[in-house]
Amino acid sequence: MDMEFYCVGSDGGNPYVPLMVSSNDIDLDNCPECGRTRYNKQNRDLSLVIEGRGKLPDYLPCVRSLSVVSQRVIDVWQKYDITGYTAFPINKLLDKHRNEVHQDSQYYNVTITGRMELDFERMGVAIEYQCSTCGTIEYNRKPWEFGSAFIKEGSHDGTDLFAAKHFEMAPICTRKMLEIVYNEKLTNFQFKHFETKFIYINSPPPIDLKAFFKKTK
Repeated sequence: MDMEFYCVGSDGGNPYVPLMVSSNDIDLDNCPECGRTRYNKQNRDLSLVIEGRGKLPDYLPCVRSLSVVSQRVIDVWQKYDITGYTAFPINKLLDKHRNEVHQDSQYYNVTITGRMELDFERMGVAIEYQCSTCGTIEYNRKPWEFGSAFIKEGSHDGTDLFAAKHFEMAPICTRKMLEIVYNEKLTNFQFKHFETKFIYINSPPPIDLKAFFKKTK
């Protein structure tokens, strides 16, 4: 049943987003049950502070792992009927050093709505504790000890963009997304094979899209 799924990321580098500004708190107060700080996923009033020089890429790296993409990306996704996300406009892009606003650049905060579940049984992972208030989870192993990742059979909802339950901030995609990024030349996207999601030591390099599609034609 294994399909072709891939982890979505960026090449990193500059420019990037070291800070988000909002009229509302990005982080909620500490959870009264477990004490952890909770991320406000419903915050839609965002401005981004840009660090670094150079042309803004289509996928803008962000310290809080939000998916921040350009208007061009949204247009392309709509053109190809990409499913599994919602997008909210970023109010402003502020240059950290020059105190300027990028007037001609519209970016969006993308929230991944598509879902699947990891096959914890196959991976040898167990949930030891889950906070009933904020949902924070503790496992019998640290994520970097999970090893190869597997999707629970029948759990993928069929969307093009999705995330694993309990790991909603880490986008995953189908092969369709790789084809679109490659053919439309969207910049700063990076992909890895899904099964390597939790492999941090000696992690395989990102996929070379040119070589990948030449090999798989």
